[in-house]
Amino acid sequence: MNKRLFILLFLALAAYGQQTSVAVLPSEGTILSNDELEALTDKMRESALKVLPTNAFVLLKQDVVVRRLGGAEKYIKECSESSCIVDLGKKAQVDYVAQASVGKLGNRIRLKVELYNVRTEGLVGMLSGEAENIDGLLDIVEKRVPTEVFGKIPGSSVGSKASPLVAGGISGLEKTADYEFGGGKRYLVNLSSEPSGAILSFNGMPAASCPKTPCKIELGDGNVRIIAALEQHETVDTTVSIARNNQSIAIRLKSSFGILYIKPAYIDDIGEEDNWNLTINDRAYSSFENKFSPGNYNVKLNHRCYEPVNFMAGINKGSREVFDMSKHIKLKKGGLALSAEKNGEPASEPVFVNGKQVGETPFIDAVPLCSEIEIGENRETVSVVLKHNEKVRYKHKLDIYEPVQALGDSYAEKDSEDSRSGMSKLLKFVFVAGLAGAGVVVAISKGVGNNDLAYERYKDYKGLRQGSAQDYEDAWNKAEKYRKDRNMYYIIGGALLVSGIGVQIWF
Repeated sequence: MNKRLFILLFLALAAYGQQTSVAVLPSEGTILSNDELEALTDKMRESALKVLPTNAFVLLKQDVVVRRLGGAEKYIKECSESSCIVDLGKKAQVDYVAQASVGKLGNRIRLKVELYNVRTEGLVGMLSGEAENIDGLLDIVEKRVPTEVFGKIPGSSVGSKASPLVAGGISGLEKTADYEFGGGKRYLVNLSSEPSGAILSFNGMPAASCPKTPCKIELGDGNVRIIAALEQHETVDTTVSIARNNQSIAIRLKSSFGILYIKPAYIDDIGEEDNWNLTINDRAYSSFENKFSPGNYNVKLNHRCYEPVNFMAGINKGSREVFDMSKHIKLKKGGLALSAEKNGEPASEPVFVNGKQVGETPFIDAVPLCSEIEIGENRETVSVVLKHNEKVRYKHKLDIYEPVQALGDSYAEKDSEDSRSGMSKLLKFVFVAGLAGAGVVVAISKGVGNNDLAYERYKDYKGLRQGSAQDYEDAWNKAEKYRKDRNMYYIIGGALLVSGIGVQIWF
């Protein structure tokens, strides 16, 4: 009895050792959910069981495959690092391995099923098909996978003559899709913004042909998401429907900034030739009107003639803050001890600061640093350098002017001497005037008269049309005579005039 039981057990083990092992790997694809991929894998296993007799084949469960690959984490790693189904089959220690994978083909889902002989690494069975959804994929697996994939394994019921399994009807008809140009219509669109200069993006991507407003771009019909961004303005994120050519899109951006305006001022125009130095958050600004994002700002104003002005400015979106310096500025001052000296002795003289009398010397008081200080009735400038919040002593020596009376005597003596020589000067003047007058009379009366006669004789000479050579010579000699007389009288008149001037100089 025990011997028979041992023989039966041995035959069962031998039969089990001759069974062919098959593994169905989990389906792959990113366009289906995990539940849909799991349903596709289950339908693959059902198709295998339809044509693989259990007495000759062993269909490994998924947990057995995972265990043989070294656990779930090991299986995930193997699936991510290996693209070969055969390698996974070898690691799982099976004879045949199959897997279904899905991908996208246009608007449809494409299914691909492969079956490999692990020992020979050969492709045994394969099919591909298309469907619109998971239901269509499951229908393809149910109808075609049993015969076109698992039926290719030797020993399957499809290959057995005793019990052939043939799916009835017509299936697997593949239709060629009509060619469609997927570009769609495109239109030119004009983009602008208020204010201009906004950076643009279309459906999340920038466009080289239209980086910022204003610009023109070519866009496909339908909805387009447009984002417009500009510094110190709120970003606009809008969706626009593109439906016609030369469509204009205007985007208005709301400001996200406030304005700080500082109104400069001076006291009595003191220091107006120098500008105020403005820093905001330790950054220098040349303009007194600036835009800032909402927040608090540290403002500093400096001038060589005024005390520093520091304050905080709170800026809000859309606000305009104005700081009027005239209400807050204060002149820098220094102490001045001023004394005056005239003719080597101390003197009491009026003191003027910026054109206004403020006292007399000796003067002791605080004076603005950039003031114009004058002293005395003649308003002499005091060249003193004042120091901020410090006392400076200065002595001014006034200029000395000679009395007018001291000059009177010398002028009287000089007049007496001039009166004694009056007659001689008069006689000299009469003599000189006579010589000069004679020269002028001679030059005008005689010289000019002979000049006119010479001109007439030259005209006579040039006007001769007929006559002898003697006639021409007489006419020429007459003209030359008057010309020589003219020159002589000019010389005599000039000599008389020069003689008169020479006598004046001599005496």
